[in-house]
Amino acid sequence: MDPSHEYVRLSRTGPCACGSTHGDDEECLAENTAANADDALAGAMAQGMLHGLFPERGLRRAFVKTLGRAGALAALTALTPLTQLAAVAQERSKGAPEKKRLAVGFLPITCATPLIYAEQLGLFPREGLELSLQKIAGIALIRDKMVNGELDISQQVMPVALAMSAGIGGAPIPTRVMTVLNQNGNSLVLAMKHKDNRDPKNWKGFRFAVPFEQSHQMLQLRHYLASAGLDADRDVSYRVVPPSEYVSNLRVGNIDGFFGGEPGGQRAVYEGAGFIHLVSSEIWPEHPCCSVTATEAWIKAHPNSFMAAYRAIIAASLHVSEPANRAGMAKILAQPQYLNQPETVVDQVLTGRYADGLGNVKTLPRRIDFQPFPHYSSAVWLLTQMRRWNMIKEDLDYKGLARQIMLATDAKRLIEERGGRAPEVGFRKETILGKSFDSDRPADYLKSLGKA
Repeated sequence: MDPSHEYVRLSRTGPCACGSTHGDDEECLAENTAANADDALAGAMAQGMLHGLFPERGLRRAFVKTLGRAGALAALTALTPLTQLAAVAQERSKGAPEKKRLAVGFLPITCATPLIYAEQLGLFPREGLELSLQKIAGIALIRDKMVNGELDISQQVMPVALAMSAGIGGAPIPTRVMTVLNQNGNSLVLAMKHKDNRDPKNWKGFRFAVPFEQSHQMLQLRHYLASAGLDADRDVSYRVVPPSEYVSNLRVGNIDGFFGGEPGGQRAVYEGAGFIHLVSSEIWPEHPCCSVTATEAWIKAHPNSFMAAYRAIIAASLHVSEPANRAGMAKILAQPQYLNQPETVVDQVLTGRYADGLGNVKTLPRRIDFQPFPHYSSAVWLLTQMRRWNMIKEDLDYKGLARQIMLATDAKRLIEERGGRAPEVGFRKETILGKSFDSDRPADYLKSLGKA
């Protein structure tokens, strides 16, 4: 036999690199003595495809003999995304998770749906992990538990990861946003006594509850009030209140309204304590609400655990983002161990057909969505707002910080590997209150506000 031919039958006395045992006259694209693990992996995958395409041995032999081993591999690669599949398999083979049982924190709001469904669908065990999903009442508490190591990965309201990394309120703690849990899904709610006072120009003296000082709810509310002509620092006051306490504070008159994540707004309507003045997408369409975060230190110490969890969370997000998968979702989320809410309240948030508390039933299909891609642009707008309201004391590299914190490139790769569609990585324009915000030019925006 001509040894220069790429197809050479080898006498085999044991399993081949493809994982099978062949006879002496069986062709194989996985070399018995592969130069390295990558070559063996690629050959083994191609061998499986070869058997699928040509079940009869004679046809397989003719195909490989005609093209040669290298030509056969190239042909099979052209037919299917073999290189991509091999890359995924190689990533999975890099090592076992450093930590198998992960403590993951969530807030009892609708934003947590992907994390809840990661548990429901058993996605963490599929990646070799055990999931300990822990319900945490408030944003400061869930942040602190992540910082002190009680939680490995956690839900955080945007822009907590940005504030931590920028060192707002303390020393910088580099933190990464793996995915965005949801878009929209918030509402600005007022007490029923204000049902005839819908113009924010008349809201001087109002007391508003927000979930956290550095939260998108606080920043959107301030922007909305300032756009109406109020002094958002002096004309109104703010109280940090856990999401589970919005409605009780509204009912007893401690606050005039709140800006928070659902199902808080819908629960206020359900109890007759308030009405939905607007939903958050009326201010900022498709805005990010919560994210899945981990500290940089934890990621570096547990790279395999991190990637395994990342894959599970992306898979969960893609599942719940499909409208066809929403059937029965409200019943699961409403359970005591999760949101602990009436099923009809949660269903109105998920379906987008809801009562506003003023006698109207509205339809908004994308009242909440669950697209996991973390956009740089949203981080830049949130950072500029924190600078605008002096939460950030000095100018910084807004775009650079966004690139560092929002793991857009990694998220895009994982989304596409699982058959999802992800946008291009870059600095797109956002629309807030009908005006365009160019995230590629944050300095110009701040200059227009007199902050640069």
